[in-house]
Amino acid sequence: MNPGLNTAAEKSPLPYDFSFAAPAYNESVTIEGIVRRWQRMIRDTGIRAEIIITNDGSSDNTAEILHQLADEFSNLKVVDNALNQGYGGALKDAIREARGRWIVTLDSDGQFDIAEYAQLYDTLIDGKYDVVTGYRDRKRDSFVRFLADRALNVMVRILFGVPFRDTNCALKIYRPETLQAIEIESGGFSAPTEILLKIHALGYRIGECEITHYARAGGATALKVGKTGWEFFGFLLCLKRKIRRYRRGEITEL
Repeated sequence: MNPGLNTAAEKSPLPYDFSFAAPAYNESVTIEGIVRRWQRMIRDTGIRAEIIITNDGSSDNTAEILHQLADEFSNLKVVDNALNQGYGGALKDAIREARGRWIVTLDSDGQFDIAEYAQLYDTLIDGKYDVVTGYRDRKRDSFVRFLADRALNVMVRILFGVPFRDTNCALKIYRPETLQAIEIESGGFSAPTEILLKIHALGYRIGECEITHYARAGGATALKVGKTGWEFFGFLLCLKRKIRRYRRGEITEL
């Protein structure tokens, strides 16, 4: 299926069919090349798409580069956070500005091929899903981070009884109403998992699609394995309690 030729999409009153939403923090080394790569994909496929990037209080010249690119590309919107809000907060800010029929989330450091949104979209349409999450069969990262990621995914499956291979993969596609139904509370790297588990608890249909994972295009990650792992685990316990309360009828919103 070619999303650029989708009849229903062409009749949409929304300005875009796809919104690509991503956070960015101190990505000045690579951000221009990545945005230009994304724009080439949009141009070559002919899809109606926007790019929304949150500059999350970067201390380098990420903001300056992004605003120069926004002057060049009318479909690029930059959200500026004066102070660093963390991965989850920046992702939430980008999602809030989305105006497309489908919202695609991903990282802005080159770890994902934006063109693979089409695989997620096809899976969503063919399977009549509300959300499709990518899963990284071969994670291109250090051995320690690889093991930590695998351990966290096992922990999620045990704690929440879900079958998903890779809940924290950033590359996902959503129907906007699924994101509007929840409140993103995590300010950190657990946000993709939080979103997926809350949407699952609300009864939306979720599919999976294998995607390619690449090493960072450059720069340094802000993720610290030990600290992030403990924070992730603590957040999961809080989230499990909240979902349990929701299912008991003690609270009405997630």
